Amino acid sequence: MKKEKRKLSFKDIEVRAETKEDGKKTITGVIPYNSRSLPIFGVTEIIAPTAFNKTLTDKANVRALFNHDDSKVLGSTKSGTLRLENSDEGLICSVDLPNTSFGRDAFEIVSRGDVNTLSFGFIPQKWEDSNKEKTRTLKEVQLLETSFCVPFPAYPETTSIAYFRGLEKVNINIEALNDVLEKENFQDEDLLIIKNTVDKLNNLLPKGTAVEEKQEPEETTSVNDTVEKENIEALQLQIEAEIAA
Repeated sequence: MKKEKRKLSFKDIEVRAETKEDGKKTITGVIPYNSRSLPIFGVTEIIAPTAFNKTLTDKANVRALFNHDDSKVLGSTKSGTLRLENSDEGLICSVDLPNTSFGRDAFEIVSRGDVNTLSFGFIPQKWEDSNKEKTRTLKEVQLLETSFCVPFPAYPETTSIAYFRGLEKVNINIEALNDVLEKENFQDEDLLIIKNTVDKLNNLLPKGTAVEEKQEPEETTSVNDTVEKENIEALQLQIEAEIAA
């Protein structure tokens, strides 16, 4: 397994919001130890109690984000607005929320109980696999960020690009592709990434292989909409071909 950046979530995590005596609004959650993560492709991951030791010892700068959005920073360990603390149950993550629109949104969403998930982004460093139990125990990770207000805490198995490790052999930037596919609207540079991915995957197919095109009712669309739709469908077909190979 390559040391790739990816995200991991657990279900039924207790996340709470509260207003401190000094008026600060905070959100607190725990990344649990020795618990199974939500599965992806039939494999679950377990966080060992040693997983975050190096991150804490090195006093690395970790950020708290709103739903894994790098542009919506809720706090950081560097500024002291994000605090990480080891406990027997797991890593306690507590963030003092900023007085911003998304900071206020985060407090409201958690206070109402709409979302009670906690997710985090990391790079695996040391791990142990159990093929029999279909688990991977993460012994040490480089913690990059913790995320609150994640409405869908696990990527569906059919769209988790972070786990298509076989794509690395054709020099596909999995992280960039994953970021593109998470967007609702594509820009020109996003379409270029998708097109380059499709071209590289096309090279994996035997020569002369033809993919039957699905007939769609005629409708008026812009050029960008047509390119976007065709590239997404082609990408899905080529990923299936990569997995089958």
